[in-house]
Amino acid sequence: MLKLSTSIWKIILGFSLFRLVLALILPLTPQEAYYWSWSRDLALSYFDHPPLASYSIWLTTLIFGHTIFGVKLAAVLWYLGFYIIVAKLVQEMFENEALTFWVLIALNASIVFELYGFVITPDSPLIFAWAATIFSIWRLILSGDMKWWYIAGIAMGLSWLGKYSGIMLVPSVFMFFLISKDQRKWLLTPHPYLASLLAVIVFAPVLIWNFQHDWISFAFQGTRRTSGMSHWQVRFAGELLGSQFFILTPYLFVLVVAAFIRFSKKIMGPIEDRILLLVSSGFITMTFFTLVSFRSLVKMNWLAPAYWSFVILGVHYLIQDPGRFKRMKIGLASSYVFLALGIGVVTVPNVPLGEGNTWSGWRQAARDIDALSDSLSQVEESHFVYSTNYKASSLLKFYMKEQPTSYAQNIIGKDALQFDIWEGEAELVGQTGILAVDNRREYRFKSKMITPYFEDVSKYKTIKIRNFDQDVRTIDIYLCKGYKGITGALE
Repeated sequence: MLKLSTSIWKIILGFSLFRLVLALILPLTPQEAYYWSWSRDLALSYFDHPPLASYSIWLTTLIFGHTIFGVKLAAVLWYLGFYIIVAKLVQEMFENEALTFWVLIALNASIVFELYGFVITPDSPLIFAWAATIFSIWRLILSGDMKWWYIAGIAMGLSWLGKYSGIMLVPSVFMFFLISKDQRKWLLTPHPYLASLLAVIVFAPVLIWNFQHDWISFAFQGTRRTSGMSHWQVRFAGELLGSQFFILTPYLFVLVVAAFIRFSKKIMGPIEDRILLLVSSGFITMTFFTLVSFRSLVKMNWLAPAYWSFVILGVHYLIQDPGRFKRMKIGLASSYVFLALGIGVVTVPNVPLGEGNTWSGWRQAARDIDALSDSLSQVEESHFVYSTNYKASSLLKFYMKEQPTSYAQNIIGKDALQFDIWEGEAELVGQTGILAVDNRREYRFKSKMITPYFEDVSKYKTIKIRNFDQDVRTIDIYLCKGYKGITGALE
């Protein structure tokens, strides 16, 4: 097996160091705070996603503390593993160090393959485990050693522990073995089926948790989403197109789409196993979610695991011709400009991005709530902290000095995802609530939402965040006396 050269290691470690710096200087996103809050209450699984991202946050914060860096480090480590696997895969498939170099340069030029390297979400471990599965299949092809089936099974199970969309690996791998004339023989052996069983065993914690909770995760991710599908609409497809154009960068979007079209047309004809495996890795995911986008909203990150293999194929095609190679380098330079502008914007403190800024103001709100909480404690007034959005609740919990239990919209009778599983509202009856809510449309707050649930509601303070002579964020803090509970509010 070919080893990675020093120059390739320098590229991998150099970009990892860059992501470490970003983890030190960038703010915590609401989603990261939400997954961090899971890590403070370890369970076999959680309401809307499997647990692997939060397990990794638990580990990195155990070592580096409950800090922004401690949370984001989990993403950096997952992506370090991802890029090592991709580099070894390309090097072994094509035995071309220049190709490996330019694949790494191309992947790191995209927003999607940088973002989840310093923002920890379920996509970070999913992308790592996806690549590990494909790499294991490749090693199986090279060696014929059945042990790689079981390593692939473990990796596939980890992808499911990362995110439910890892299930797309099953038809992707099956597609490869069904089409490949040389590898089809494996389907007549017990190994792929035993490896699948091993994947299920790795995934067992999620199954056990869902069994204990009436299969609510599968209902949320499956039945509820499919029931929300509408008739055919071009609007959703247009939104998906625009989001992918952004997260890949314009040049890499064209490269991926061109590679998808060029190589997918060859899969039913004579095709090398290495090419077929890379096509199979992303073909079904890209096709499936593109078709779904004509019926329903497809979030911009759902196609992310499909892209890296088509980036490899696209670079492989372009690097073989000097003219195309020259144009590719110019295109990648444009992607780095695009990426630099994106990262540069979010490094500006309190950058005025309108709805796009999801993080500003919450540290200050937490300080003010800490002060109010201290004053209530001094007069022995029982109280709790909440918001009408689960993401804001998670940010408040993270930034408050003692990181106390926080509550979300479930205490006013609204669905709040994982917060619905945690402590309910019964123990809070009679206490004073400290509410913080901002002016983003996503939060959709009106005071009439909360007044039925309390004896008295009054605004305590308004926090206004400004920068560049523009309003960035407004956060209102309310003092809500005498919580009635959900039942009490209906009486």
